[in-house]
Amino acid sequence: MPKKASDGGGSSSEARTHIVSFHIPRALLDALDELVEVGVFNNRSEAIRTALFNLLREHKDLIERKQMTLGYR
Repeated sequence: MPKKASDGGGSSSEARTHIVSFHIPRALLDALDELVEVGVFNNRSEAIRTALFNLLREHKDLIERKQMTLGYR
């Protein structure tokens, strides 16, 4: 089962964020850290959330199309 990060509220049984681990090439990690160092992002997590959000937004039409196809079966 995935690990959950605390939401700080204590009353909700569902955490607001989840911890995800993955492997990343050193060159990408160094580039990510450089963006944090120059102030583009506050930390690695913010940078990765932004990148993932943009990726999902970019492919939103593919996801919606797949959901529509499954709905007609």
